[in-house]
Amino acid sequence: MRTALLTTPLILLISFLMTISASASEQDSVCAFDYYLEGVREYCAGNYEKSAKLLSECIKSDPENDAAYYYMAMTELTAEDIDQAMHYLDRAITLSPDNENYRVLLARMYTEIGEPELAIGIFKTLTEKNPGKSEYYYELIDLYVRNDNLDSALVSLDRIEQIRGRTELTCNARYEILSMKGEYAMAEDVLKRMDEDFPSARTSLMLGDIYKAAYNDSCALYYYDRAVALDPGFTPAYFGIAEIYRVRRDFQKFFSNIDKFLSSPDMNPSLKTQYLEEVVFASGMAAVFRPQTDTLVYHTLNAHPADTSVLTMAGLYSIATDSVDKGLEFLRENIRLHPDVKSARTVYMGQLYSLQRWDGLIDAATETERAFPDDFMLKEFLAIAYWQKDQPGKAAGVYESILRQIPDDHPMLINCYAALGDLYHETGNRRKAYSYYEKGLRIDDNYSPILNNYAYFLSEEGRNLKKAVEMSRKTILNEPENSTYLDTYGWLMYLTGDYEEARKYLKKAMVYGGKESAVILDHYAEALFALKEYNLAFLYWSNAEKLDPDLGIGKKIIEKRKECGRQ
Repeated sequence: MRTALLTTPLILLISFLMTISASASEQDSVCAFDYYLEGVREYCAGNYEKSAKLLSECIKSDPENDAAYYYMAMTELTAEDIDQAMHYLDRAITLSPDNENYRVLLARMYTEIGEPELAIGIFKTLTEKNPGKSEYYYELIDLYVRNDNLDSALVSLDRIEQIRGRTELTCNARYEILSMKGEYAMAEDVLKRMDEDFPSARTSLMLGDIYKAAYNDSCALYYYDRAVALDPGFTPAYFGIAEIYRVRRDFQKFFSNIDKFLSSPDMNPSLKTQYLEEVVFASGMAAVFRPQTDTLVYHTLNAHPADTSVLTMAGLYSIATDSVDKGLEFLRENIRLHPDVKSARTVYMGQLYSLQRWDGLIDAATETERAFPDDFMLKEFLAIAYWQKDQPGKAAGVYESILRQIPDDHPMLINCYAALGDLYHETGNRRKAYSYYEKGLRIDDNYSPILNNYAYFLSEEGRNLKKAVEMSRKTILNEPENSTYLDTYGWLMYLTGDYEEARKYLKKAMVYGGKESAVILDHYAEALFALKEYNLAFLYWSNAEKLDPDLGIGKKIIEKRKECGRQ
């Protein structure tokens, strides 16, 4: 497979061409050499098929041209045909066994096909023949590191420093290798020597990070400040400084330094939003330092005005801090700039849902459906919006369209059946409602949302109560603290004449939140009335009437008082 390691820059190719063409057979015909030159030119221009054809013609006329075989190997690599590339390169090496460029390419190809030992062997030979050529040692070090032979990598690094002397590049390589070996004290010493001999903001930052990780804040701050002194525009150092002051709870200095980091357009925007969300927002700083946090958010936005993660962060932050319209505008802008990013639309629609802006959600979901007609999961936003707008027919139509797309084994399928059952019941089509409930229960006969609603609707009709009781019993076994499920089961106990059981489960329903439901209070009062506990019954009916005057409880109280002789 072709990688960057196998790509030779144009200037090197031209230089190499001048070198290796001299090694080609002196018996080249003019025609063969012309094919060769044109083949190389087309290769350099990126026209690999043309190059291969021209070089092939060259080889036909002059089968001893090793350079032509080399370039044929290069063209085969562009087509990711390793076997053919190996074939041509082997021919080139046979014709010119001392050509080092051919062997370097062969070593790189061995690396790509998972034969690192063969590649290492080639570079070891090259370094032995060319002890002063440091670039071969660098290739060898890279191979040793990739294959976890770190001691040999250090030996090769020593050889480079003997040849060229110690440089910032070799010190960085030594630090990385020692860190990989877990020899952190030695790695730290290398950095300290670098800081003395080759002072740079990057080296100071690395030392600062080491000391911060060791909870030595004073030394960490010293090196972070040194990094800024060496390069006032070195943004990562301000992040380190800010973190020291955050831990010390010196928030004035924290905000001034983190703002410099967040304001830089050169830093990764996703890392910034992750930091704001997981450290600044999660810590509750926005509640205490609202103006400063606002500044951080908007400076980050100014640094990356078109980044999707930043626009999402700014939108959610604004909504959370009561700037709802501004937040929604950020989220809309995110969609405008990134119309093909599904997550941008999902976040926007999710916020419209949370804010109960159903008209806006209908518009956004309709637009999303046009943009992603095959994404049935996103369509559910539209169905929910229609449902909340009391348009069950339209909502059912959307769910029906989802059913035409959704795979039979998709986990969302049972939810669609449950929703369609509820929606068709709302429209008065009970036959279709129950048909969808049955389809859902064939997928999972223990699915509580369907079991509860199916049972409750049967209770309203007063039929198939035995089946309803069995379905409802499963729900309270699944979720014994769900007030809705307890209410359904308790009400079915009432309808089947078991008033004591009805009271028991309806009372549980109220314990787990049912006191806020006028319907549950009404059911409990009915059970109490059936047990002749009239005073308690009227108390709960009175509470139900206060919670929901439109339920008609007031009229029921009058009738029930007549019934028990308490007018």
